[in-house]
Amino acid sequence: MTHLKRVLLVAAVFLSLLIATITYLILIPTFTEKTIVNIRPGASAHGIADKLSEANIIHSKTMFLLVTKLRSADRNLKPGSYIFGGRANLWQTVSSLRDGKSEAIVITFPEGMSMYKTLQKIDRSGLMPYDSLYASATNPALIKRLTGFDLPSLEGFLYPETYRFSIDMSADSILALQTAEFFKRVHAAGIVPVNIHGFYNKLILASIVEKESGPTGEREIIAGVFMNRITRGMRLQSCPTVDYILEPKGIKREVLSYNETQIPSPYNTYMSAGLPPTPIANPSLESIKAVLNPEYSSYLYFFADRKGKNIFSRSYEEHLRKQRQYLKHIN
Repeated sequence: MTHLKRVLLVAAVFLSLLIATITYLILIPTFTEKTIVNIRPGASAHGIADKLSEANIIHSKTMFLLVTKLRSADRNLKPGSYIFGGRANLWQTVSSLRDGKSEAIVITFPEGMSMYKTLQKIDRSGLMPYDSLYASATNPALIKRLTGFDLPSLEGFLYPETYRFSIDMSADSILALQTAEFFKRVHAAGIVPVNIHGFYNKLILASIVEKESGPTGEREIIAGVFMNRITRGMRLQSCPTVDYILEPKGIKREVLSYNETQIPSPYNTYMSAGLPPTPIANPSLESIKAVLNPEYSSYLYFFADRKGKNIFSRSYEEHLRKQRQYLKHIN
């Protein structure tokens, strides 16, 4: 065999091995758990490669970039929320990104979740940073455009529901979707918030009722109790209003301490008369209806047992007696 033939043979073997290796790296599945990766608009192929590598979706960033080049997809990778993993290989991964086979970001917000917790949940999904959301939720111009009123924030208007978001949505459009759902629900129920002062006060009280009602409901009775206290000039003395003060600090109490009920704040209804300055949560339509149509009674006090059922009283003495009886019963 001549020297030239040997060189050509070695080159052919090397090329065959190289092609086989590249093919193997392209087609080998990752065998990873299913993982959601959010690709934001404007992300480069190199930036996407970094994200996929960090999430263990691809074996090699170099091979990923090579395949995107070979398929003329390096400048045509679509933003979106993608589910990768299982038995997907590099070729399939690039196909998904090129064809824009993304998933919606689905987030469920429970009834009674505060604006702060709502924005934090969106942040954790990777959809939008908290700071951007908070800036929009407290932007006077946006609030006026979405609600029609001059308000300090969108607290109370981010309706609790399951939403499907896309990764290319702005902070404003995310909040607009939730606010639109709020007005859709209240309008469908025949509630037209014309007088903002009157309606906003009802919304504030509805947020307190939502937090106080627990799993057993009784919203209308609770709303009636608070209306009775307001009429008599009594402080609401609602624990959830203090919880709202503590929430941004990451503090959650089953039972508030005496010192916590003495925190100086317009939100603390143990210290301040009347309603807090804003809602303390995003209430359900049921709680809003309960405040608009409360069940009138002579009750002025209530407390919840361990199962969340509320025990009502007409006087402070009766309230204390029922508390003692309950504590004696459970002990």
